[in-house]
Amino acid sequence: MKKRISILLTFILIFSLTLTGFAETNDIKVQLNGEILTFDVAPQIINGTTLLPARNIVEKLGGSIEYIADTRTVIAKKDGTVATLQVDNNSAKIEKDGEVKEVTLNESPKIINGRTLIPVRFVSEAFDTKVGWDEFKRTVVIIDYNEIIKSLDETLKSETPAFYEFLNTGYKQPNTAVSKCNFSIDFKSTPNMNSIDNYSALMMFGAIQGGFDVTSTSSINNDNILIDMNIKAKGMIKEFLKNEDLGFKDLDDINLKLLLSEKSMYIQSDLFNKVENLKALNIGDKWVKFDMSEEDMIAFSQMREMIKSDNSKPIDVLYESIKNPTTNINTKTYESTSMIYEIVPKLLGDDNFKLSKSGNTKTYTLKIDSDDYINLIMDMSSKYSDEDLTKDADFIKLKDTLKFNYDLTINVKDDYVTDETLDMNLDINSDEQGKFNLGFKLNSTVSDINSDSIKIDIPADSDTIDSETFKNY
Repeated sequence: MKKRISILLTFILIFSLTLTGFAETNDIKVQLNGEILTFDVAPQIINGTTLLPARNIVEKLGGSIEYIADTRTVIAKKDGTVATLQVDNNSAKIEKDGEVKEVTLNESPKIINGRTLIPVRFVSEAFDTKVGWDEFKRTVVIIDYNEIIKSLDETLKSETPAFYEFLNTGYKQPNTAVSKCNFSIDFKSTPNMNSIDNYSALMMFGAIQGGFDVTSTSSINNDNILIDMNIKAKGMIKEFLKNEDLGFKDLDDINLKLLLSEKSMYIQSDLFNKVENLKALNIGDKWVKFDMSEEDMIAFSQMREMIKSDNSKPIDVLYESIKNPTTNINTKTYESTSMIYEIVPKLLGDDNFKLSKSGNTKTYTLKIDSDDYINLIMDMSSKYSDEDLTKDADFIKLKDTLKFNYDLTINVKDDYVTDETLDMNLDINSDEQGKFNLGFKLNSTVSDINSDSIKIDIPADSDTIDSETFKNY
């Protein structure tokens, strides 16, 4: 509920075309929101820039166009944005929200076969769409993520009302608070050593059993942030981290405190007494002080202000992540992104995501299990392929061997998140490969919201050691 167009493919394309320096067509295709467009004049690549017939592409993007013949000027408009270009002139401008931005084009508009062609990337990005190049398919890919978000918003509102309310609540960030968090990770792998599949995932894990228990208390007031964390290893990891023959001693149970103030950072940890190479520093129970540079102090202040003012809605974060994809755009991107319309309602509809209210408190619960995922896979497969998974031997094995549950509860009081619990468990039990279990539990609470009583003491000079002391260590 987590970056830009690939530079590599674009660089390779521009570099190779710059070497030739002449216009190419070579059946260049243009895809807009999953559909291949047709033009009265074929797309051209000139010195690495793709040019398209101006009227065709602007109107297909939902805009309008005006052509001034005397000056050979193209004026494209959409939703208050005005993009102005001129034939054989690599200077262009974009007017939006009362501001004018001058742009230098890599290649100027051209008149070819009686049609004015303009750079597709310039006009598409002026209209707030994303552009990519699929080298393998020799296709310019244009995606209007605003249209995707609009359709998704309508789908969420109608098919996942409880989840939609959760996303649209602007949860407040407290100025001061104490947060306590406990989480544990447990895993166990018992592969079938007689399996003929020696390259299975379980064989790669081997026979292991272990995990971690972590407890953390975070305090934040108007001046400082203090994090106190304890980490305990379990099972084979515990035995490994306390094996003195390997150079370890009591590393299975460590404590770490981190204190951030406007001018300094302090660290206190029993690691300084447990790691052989650190013992010589003679730190003991003292805090190690790191002075912040002026830039660090500004960053810390900005972080504090961001925490205080960040009342953004989860839906804004979700839509921003969709609008700015982290993967390369290719001819499959629109279809895969649009699947979110179908996946979200199936997993986060009111059967799984529930909301209850009591006074000024809201409780959100989410329960998803392996049956939900299996049904989702079957539904999507039946829609996007001709394969009948009910007759697929591997899929039948997956249904029999995979067990999964994800249980999440979030309590919100007066628009502040006060506590969360999460219980996730994954079980694989295969006669051929063996058994694997992964468990994760989380419990966190937030108290003393906006309280003036949260005190965080800065260590006295007698209890600190300056990090500069170890600069040459």
